[in-house]
Amino acid sequence: MEIPVLFQDDDLIVVNKPIGLLTESARFGDDSLLRRVEGMIGRTPVAHHRLDRDTSGCILLGTTNRYNRQMARLFSEKKVRKEYWVVVEGDWPQGYGRVETFIGSAGSGRWENRSDSGKPAVTTFRCLARADGRSLLQALPKTGRTHQIRLHCLHAGCPVAGDVLYGPPSTEGPLMLHARKLTFRHPGDGRTVEVEAPFPDTWRAWVEG
Repeated sequence: MEIPVLFQDDDLIVVNKPIGLLTESARFGDDSLLRRVEGMIGRTPVAHHRLDRDTSGCILLGTTNRYNRQMARLFSEKKVRKEYWVVVEGDWPQGYGRVETFIGSAGSGRWENRSDSGKPAVTTFRCLARADGRSLLQALPKTGRTHQIRLHCLHAGCPVAGDVLYGPPSTEGPLMLHARKLTFRHPGDGRTVEVEAPFPDTWRAWVEG
């Protein structure tokens, strides 16, 4: 399966990662986004950031080493704007636009919100729609902690729909978390690059309804 390309030049490529695919494999030969993109472009790309296996959407890769240092600086200085859309269980609290916690490891691939230890994490939210006991949100992470949006939705009492790791035991269906848009200043010529990823078919009820 070829990965949809959303933006590409001589040094950078933004693709639309499908649900269920690791950004990079832990073992040689395993399937991954990087492995598939390598097959498409004929050289090994570098991931400038990552998405969880079950998160879809925009991900930025380097196809040469020319801007690795500059892109790392843009991400570390929070100069790359990442916009996610997320469907959560329940009615998102009115006026609840910002979540701040500390996030730390809970072991076995899980993470947790904490009040006074771990790494600080901040996400802003805007509720876009409500229907059938769920809410559609825009999420803007201000930091880049593992599982940050999923944990911050949980902190608000509204776990992400389809989140088998942090949702209720009866959770079913795909994880409804999509990296909708990526905006950054190109390190080569300074132009603003804004890329938007189409939604997977599992989002049809929300984007067409």
